[in-house]
Amino acid sequence: MAQSVTGTIRSAKLGFIISMSLVVSSVGSLAWSRPAFLDQPIDATFQRISLAQLISQLSTISEGFVVLDRLIDPTQYVTLTCQGEDLLTVLFKLADKTGTEVAVLESTVWLTPIGKAGSLEVADDERKATFQKLPVRTRQSLSTKQLLQWQAGQKPLILIEKLLARTNTDSLTITPDDLSTVIPHDHLAAGSIPPLSLPEQLDLVAMQYNQHILWKQSSQDASAVSASFVPLPPPTDPKKQAIKPKQTKPNMSQPAGRSQERYTLRVAAPFDELLAAISQRLKLKPVIDTQSLKARGINPKEIIRLEIKDASQDQLLDAIVRPLGLGWSIERDDLSISASD
Repeated sequence: MAQSVTGTIRSAKLGFIISMSLVVSSVGSLAWSRPAFLDQPIDATFQRISLAQLISQLSTISEGFVVLDRLIDPTQYVTLTCQGEDLLTVLFKLADKTGTEVAVLESTVWLTPIGKAGSLEVADDERKATFQKLPVRTRQSLSTKQLLQWQAGQKPLILIEKLLARTNTDSLTITPDDLSTVIPHDHLAAGSIPPLSLPEQLDLVAMQYNQHILWKQSSQDASAVSASFVPLPPPTDPKKQAIKPKQTKPNMSQPAGRSQERYTLRVAAPFDELLAAISQRLKLKPVIDTQSLKARGINPKEIIRLEIKDASQDQLLDAIVRPLGLGWSIERDDLSISASD
């Protein structure tokens, strides 16, 4: 786990950039929270620096917390030039260079092996959902933010036990009884975690070992709480075979020049919110056939990750709907999305 400076973690709208040919790039925003430090511009050149040092320096510059997954080689050397891009863009570039993925969580961002990022994001959402179901008093006691530091050689199991000892609840039940069955023996390099809530800190340690914690109030005692260590979930449900996108010829009533516009987009966003933002930019009204999506078990809140460069409008829309196997069509000013054949 990489070291970082202590920083105040804030929430902000996720920004993404759509650039158009012959038009100055403009910034749009999507309405859900992510760590504000990801918007910090990075203007620096890193020449043959170890990945661990680079992650630490990016954390320091952004005053945030970037986590390097324990399965990623921290000693590999990286050369990276940053020319004022925001931290999230820089991390995507770094992921391309190192063959890794970027996972954006509530207060942190991870560099992970391919295939793990989505699991971390789903687990982060599950923790928040189960935590919100706890009694207000319990949530308040568990939400106290404290700095967490440890010396080199610390065992993760001991670190987790120390964190659990901080819980200020009347009764806490841990599952499984023997945490050594889910948290393997290991020795950590010296490090720290900035002031975060106890559930977040626990997950930051457990996620390194493909586990996360679900919280639940006892059905028999309102003051009793259980914390269950469970494996990371799969990033998404298995996809059904993709449907060939439905397209129509461009409507002649659309503003002149739209067919010549080119788009560049790099984003990780819930499908419905991404679609709403893109539709606004294209001056279209999004119409989602929610019944057809529901019938095929497709969640419109699923995170869509994509990078597309110099694309036409049709190519942009194809790239957005393709991960869910959806089709699209444009009639007048309506952008219709459906999961039907």
